[in-house]
Amino acid sequence: MRVPLPLVIFSCLAVVGGTWWHGRRNTDFLTPPSESKLADIRMRVESSLPPADHPGDAVSVPPEIRNAPPPALPETLKPVIKPGDFTRPPSLYEYADLAQNGSNYLIDLAVMLEAEGQFQRALIAWERVIDTGKPDESQSSAAITAIKRLRPTLPDWNTDPSQAIPITLHAGTGENTAPILTPILEEAARDLERASAGILKITATVAAGRGNLAASGSPPVALWLAGPTPKNRSTEVLSFTVDSPETLPQEVRKTVFRILRSYLARETPHPPPRSIADEVPPLEALNFHISRRSWLELGNLLNLPP
Repeated sequence: MRVPLPLVIFSCLAVVGGTWWHGRRNTDFLTPPSESKLADIRMRVESSLPPADHPGDAVSVPPEIRNAPPPALPETLKPVIKPGDFTRPPSLYEYADLAQNGSNYLIDLAVMLEAEGQFQRALIAWERVIDTGKPDESQSSAAITAIKRLRPTLPDWNTDPSQAIPITLHAGTGENTAPILTPILEEAARDLERASAGILKITATVAAGRGNLAASGSPPVALWLAGPTPKNRSTEVLSFTVDSPETLPQEVRKTVFRILRSYLARETPHPPPRSIADEVPPLEALNFHISRRSWLELGNLLNLPP
């Protein structure tokens, strides 16, 4: 005889429900476990873990997972970009406090400022990438490219010659080389003034030694920068030899850049200006590898007592 289907379904449900009720009828689901019960649970969990002196019993983590870099922050967790107060003029130290957020943050800030039409502020933000942000090669290249694009479109930072900081570009060479070197050094001084955006006023001076040094080979040239008086500070002295009058202007600019890079690296807490690659003209490096804040700091430092 066939058992009716509704009776089968009712019997199955009755067996399951009766079993659950019989096993759980005295269980209290509302009262929290006692402290002794919790302690017993902790003891049983701890006893199931591998001992500290048997690390091999622990689960092995593959090296590619253990050494993987941390995941990138979601967009919602990235630092909020703070473009500053547009109602006041910026300073050459603007955005230095934001460098702790990294070079990518400064690059995003500079791009935002350009989009807002704040080109002077954008240039300052790009300069923070190279003088504060500790950029990698690609970030540094992007910043220098942007500085090369923006600098020619903006006025000099200082347009009042009376407010320019005076320093002196010194050279020492042989008696016969001095007349050739003097106009080149004076032109180099003008190059540095333009590179500093009017922040510095640079005087060139050549000291000629006695006798013709060319008789013993290529004449040497020593260069250094100093404050306007003997009571001020001075950079280190770097020398090179003159292979030909045609290469002398480039050698002067290249050596001056090396002096500036070394001095700023030693006397300021910022990363040094990017070094010159073989294909980069020294004049381009002087204009775009050194921020205007660094020129200002150079002038202030060289005007201090020794």
